[in-house]
Amino acid sequence: FFLPDLRTDEEGNVVIQFKMNEALTKWKFLLFAHTKDLKLGSSTKTVQTQKELMVLPNAPRFLRETDEILYTAKIANLSDKVLNGVAELNLFDAMDRKAVDMAFNLDNSSRNFEVKAGQSTVVSWQLKVPADGMAALVHRVTAKAGDFADGEESVIPVLSNRMLVTEAITLPLRAEESRTFTFESLKRAGSSKTL
Repeated sequence: FFLPDLRTDEEGNVVIQFKMNEALTKWKFLLFAHTKDLKLGSSTKTVQTQKELMVLPNAPRFLRETDEILYTAKIANLSDKVLNGVAELNLFDAMDRKAVDMAFNLDNSSRNFEVKAGQSTVVSWQLKVPADGMAALVHRVTAKAGDFADGEESVIPVLSNRMLVTEAITLPLRAEESRTFTFESLKRAGSSKTL
């Protein structure tokens, strides 16, 4: 930031005010100053951008049809007071953005929470993945407490229960030797017509 008209208060303090992009990260500020008679001063400062209330979903990498999962999200309070609020989970079909809360047995999407200053808590929802061929799920988690709010949204693939089953075993043989090997787990799955 190059701000040529910085003004100081009576004690020589300078306040730099600007809007940061939305990222939970640390920023390094390098400060350099000089006077008209070329006296120099420099400093390095670190600033962390964060919100007073943050929601951090713990979503799985993928879902499989008919899975039953406990979807959790961490709510962090970085303020200096206790926060009471409401967290909400909303689910959408990624292809047409239609709400699918009921298809996942999510009949109550809201959870009340209380978080002490400088601490975090976890909220959770029990979900059952339908077996209707949905390709991907959009999940949105929001948290609101007083004047503070945060939210996160992303997509999770939903995999079919149909999958190729592979079993591998080592087949040790010597020259001119003949042996019989049995794939035991495939043998126990005897109901397959293509076994």
